[in-house]
Order: sequence, then C-alpha cells, then structure tokens
Amino acid sequence: MAEVTLWAGLDLGQEYSHVCIVNEAGIPVHEARCVTDLACLTEVLSTATLKSLEMIAVEAGSEPHIVRKLRKAGYPLAIFEARKASRFLAIRRNKSDASDARGLADLARLGRYTVSQVRLKSIECQQLRGQLALRRRLVKVRVATELAIKSQLALYGRRLGKQYSASLLAERVSSQVLQLKAEEGVDLAADLEPLVEMATSLRLHVDQLDKRLQKAASENSVCKHLMSVVGVGPICALSFYSAIEDPERFSKPTDVAAYLGLVPRRYQSGEVSYTRGITKTGSTMTRTHLVNAALVFTTYGPDSALKTWAGGLRERTGVRRARVALARKLSVVLLIMWKTGASFEPFPKAAQS
Repeated sequence: MAEVTLWAGLDLGQEYSHVCIVNEAGIPVHEARCVTDLACLTEVLSTATLKSLEMIAVEAGSEPHIVRKLRKAGYPLAIFEARKASRFLAIRRNKSDASDARGLADLARLGRYTVSQVRLKSIECQQLRGQLALRRRLVKVRVATELAIKSQLALYGRRLGKQYSASLLAERVSSQVLQLKAEEGVDLAADLEPLVEMATSLRLHVDQLDKRLQKAASENSVCKHLMSVVGVGPICALSFYSAIEDPERFSKPTDVAAYLGLVPRRYQSGEVSYTRGITKTGSTMTRTHLVNAALVFTTYGPDSALKTWAGGLRERTGVRRARVALARKLSVVLLIMWKTGASFEPFPKAAQS
C-alpha cells in the first residue's frame, strides 16, 4: 500500500509555535501547539513519518536557528518569502497562529511553485548581515539624536555645522551651551548633555563596528576583489557578498538585479501597458548600499562606458532614476566579476567592437 503524501506548515514564534499537517486533499490530519524547541517540534512532526512529509513550509525570518536545526535533522523545510506568503495567508477570514499554520501547509501543497522560496543563509553570512543591520540602525539613531541637538540650538539661532568626530561634537555643543547661557541666560545643559553622551557613545560604537567590518572585508578575497570598483567600499562589498552568498545560483547575471528588487515593474491590462517603479523586493539594505555606490561612482569613478551611459540616462530621465539604473548595472557587473574573477574594465572590448 502506497504511503500517503503529507504537507506541513509551521508558524514559528519566539515562545510557542503552531503545527498543521494536511493530506493531499487539504484535510488536516494533525494540529498542535508546542514550545518553540527542536525536541518539541520533532515530537509533533513525528506523528507523520519523515518519508511521507513532502514539504514543511515556514515564512522567511521565522526563527532561523530552529529552521537550521530542523533541516539538519533531515526535515524538508521550505522557506517562503514573507511578503508573498502573507498575501496567500490573507485569503483566510480569520487571522490566528493556528490559521497561519494551516495556510502555510496549504501553501506547501498548492502554492509552492507560485510563491518564491528564500535561501537559508550560512552562519557566516547571517552574522555579517546582522552586523550590517545593527550598524544601519545605530547610524539612524545617531543621526536622529544629533538632529535633535541641532534643532534645540537652532531655536536660539545657534549652528553646529558638520561634526566629523565624537570629541568635536561634544566640544562644539558644550561651547554653544556656555555661550547661550552667558549671552541670553538660557541653560540647555540639562537637555543636551544626555543627548551628547548618547550621540558620542553611538559614534564610538559605530566606529568600532566599522573597523571590524573593514577588517572582515579586507580578509575576504571576494570582497577585496569587488572593492576594486570605485564606489564599492567595505560596507557595500560585504552587503553584496552576504546577500548573494553563492553566485552560481544565478544562471544569468541579470537575474541578480531582479533578486535585489532593482528592476522596474510592468503593468499590462488590455490595451494599457506601462512601466512602474522598481519592484523593491529582496534586501532593502543591500539595494541602498548599491544605490550609494552608484552615487560615488558617478562622482568619482573613472571615465568609462558605464559612466557615459549613466550620464546620458540622467539627462533623459533625471538624476534619481539614472542612479537606480546605474545601481542595477553595478549589481550585474559585480556578479560577473565574482563569477569570472575578471577585473572591472572601463571600456569592455565587446562594447568597443
């Protein structure tokens, strides 16, 4: 007698998870709530034989350490893109963890070829992306803190100007506070000193993190090679490296631009057909780093066919669109350099012929 094929959905939470196993007809054969722990999840999944489980669906970003352990134990886990998976789950009338687990099981059974699957990154790349994401958040908090300081001083006509170091920031704010108190009798020390301490601490922490990331980039042969392109610094190189991880999974170099959400969307219905903005799928952080790299390349890059093309496009479409288009080209160039080991050529021979 042939064994029945089963599909499972895991709605993983920090403390508790919901599991739903359905048969080929979509009828639940087992549903359970358990602690988010490898032993407990294995016990629940053991109600079905490993051979009968065709696929177990989870959403991207759901407890990657548990997903990694379950895969190591031999379970056929598929990680689906969270944005598209959430739309599939939204067709259900009620939103609950149990309902999401049932929906994920149906996603594995019915929508596995429609909803994009996500690659589970290695520990190395996960750690790099964690550091890059932490740096991004710290910089945002630092900028917001310093803007709060500047806005308080601006109320009294005081200007700080650009601050290039933590010590210079503290020195200038202290000087402005003393002058303001002496000239107008307004004391902002109690309001600004805690903010200055916070901004100083954040600057020092970001500087230390930058040094660690620069060291990691210089010790990575791939990143070192990518940084030979003007505009691609340690942060951008590490971001691109950790986002792609394996360049061979892209059969065509141009696929990497779509993966990073840098390609325009198309809308077509009847006689109506036009191009919209970029899809913005994939990593927002890496996409931002590539756009920043495109800005630097446009300003400081050598004369090249790519720079000439970007300049012509800027005149036709504007600065913003041209910069995004250049970022798209750069992603393709970086992938080709990674796969082939070739250096950046300002004027490729193929383009000249």
